[in-house]
Amino acid sequence: MNRPRVVNQPTTHRDILMGMNLIADLLAPTLGPNGGTVASGPTAGGRAELLDDASTIARRIISLGNPQTDIGAMVMRSLIWRVGQRAGDGGATAAVIARRLYVEGMRLGTAGYNTVRMARGIEQGVKVVSESLRKLARPITGETDLAAVARTITKDEALSAVIGEMSFLLGPDAPVVIEKYVAPYLQRRYIAGAHFGAEIRSMYFYTQPEQRRAVLTAPAIALCEERLTETAQVLPLMEAAINVGAKGLVIVAQDVSGAALGLLVSNQQAPAEKKKLSLLAVKIKPVGDELRWAFTDLALLTGATILGPNHMRKGATALPQDVGRTQRVEFATKGVVVVAHDSKRADIREEIARLRQLLIDTPLDDEDRPKYARRLGTLTGGVGELKIGAHAKEDRAIREAQAERAFKVLSAAQRGGVVPGGGAALYHCVPDLLAAAEAERDDNVAAGMRVLATAISAPLEQILINAGVTAPKVEMQYIRDGGPTTTYDVFSGKVADAATCGVLDVTDVVSQMLSIAASGAMMALSTDAIVYHRKPKQSLQPD
Repeated sequence: MNRPRVVNQPTTHRDILMGMNLIADLLAPTLGPNGGTVASGPTAGGRAELLDDASTIARRIISLGNPQTDIGAMVMRSLIWRVGQRAGDGGATAAVIARRLYVEGMRLGTAGYNTVRMARGIEQGVKVVSESLRKLARPITGETDLAAVARTITKDEALSAVIGEMSFLLGPDAPVVIEKYVAPYLQRRYIAGAHFGAEIRSMYFYTQPEQRRAVLTAPAIALCEERLTETAQVLPLMEAAINVGAKGLVIVAQDVSGAALGLLVSNQQAPAEKKKLSLLAVKIKPVGDELRWAFTDLALLTGATILGPNHMRKGATALPQDVGRTQRVEFATKGVVVVAHDSKRADIREEIARLRQLLIDTPLDDEDRPKYARRLGTLTGGVGELKIGAHAKEDRAIREAQAERAFKVLSAAQRGGVVPGGGAALYHCVPDLLAAAEAERDDNVAAGMRVLATAISAPLEQILINAGVTAPKVEMQYIRDGGPTTTYDVFSGKVADAATCGVLDVTDVVSQMLSIAASGAMMALSTDAIVYHRKPKQSLQPD
């Protein structure tokens, strides 16, 4: 039975290092295009998962079965998870850097250097490297660059090409709906307009039943932040649409059921010569703040008045001026797409500018930032559907996760540009970092910068090892001699220009990954005591 106890130095460093080594050794072989996969399992179905995503691998590790190794392992698990959540990629690189930082920092601490001052040097060094990365960065020039970045995540040429094309055409903020198929499949579709998660309220509203789609051109639209259950709630909406000269009416509500739905369906089934309106009723899916924002954005796009108990009027008292107009509405799969009315373009542009500034001012790890990005994507218009499939359920889940990560990373690429990939960008920052260390008067701070210089060289070295290069240090010197745009092309086995061979990394992802890795390593390095609890709490979600 485990007993509660407290350990101090040097036991603390030894225990932390054991766990960090285990996780870093697990993830290091996955780096680079020749990197392998990690088998996790067996699952409930008796099959092992083959994973190459560091954050997913880290999440699968709940405990290593030994409190002494769990301490360092959980430090690594936490920082890898944060990299995945904030940057989208780079967890394995972060693990390799954090391990090297800790090992080198611990060695110098044992030699008499002040670990607190060294940590200050690492912190300053991260700023130097981030600035150097900005100088190395170049903007994305087309979908080929984006596909090259996606390939580092998916390791699939065809999937990467499609993701690169979609990201380039839709822009960094456009939403993409991913559909999974139960057989090998890869296809994409583009839908112009703003996308909102929704559920169609009756199959009778489909205009193309075989495709399970409903399309209305130039309809009126009513926005009801309420549940519509009575005929008296929908009749005024239909009359308002007729009064403004519309041939169709789209009702977006919290729900439509009962007698209200029955009336709409009856009208939809009427003979064409008697039917005055084509109808579509959808139940909107967002909840909480996102529901409020969805109605606000729909009102901005269409000019409709939001109706409901918390607003000036309800559906039962709607007037003709309360319905809005839109160029086109389409329902397909799990959402409704609305193409804005031309008269609202100026208002939409103003709100887009406000949201973009809000994103600039909001920290990357702020929990509201993804919501702002989704709103911006909605208002900028354009939705993509990526349809991917595989025979096995686990393979479908992996492809979906890879695609989601790739779109997140490509969004950052379009904003901050790209740098030479394969660990080369960080390696090219070493001279600037050593120059800053040389200029530093405090020996302990300078030592921290030199430790960081050693650590940021580790990912490139590991990729060369994974590629089977017998003398990695020699190839690294060739890369240094080739200048700041060069890297190692694993497929050709040669040092080459990064842009030419398509080996690219995303500037913002590399910068943020380094910051998180350094933060985790410094926290571990400054830990002098560990409290082992009798029954330590286990968490499926890394803190």
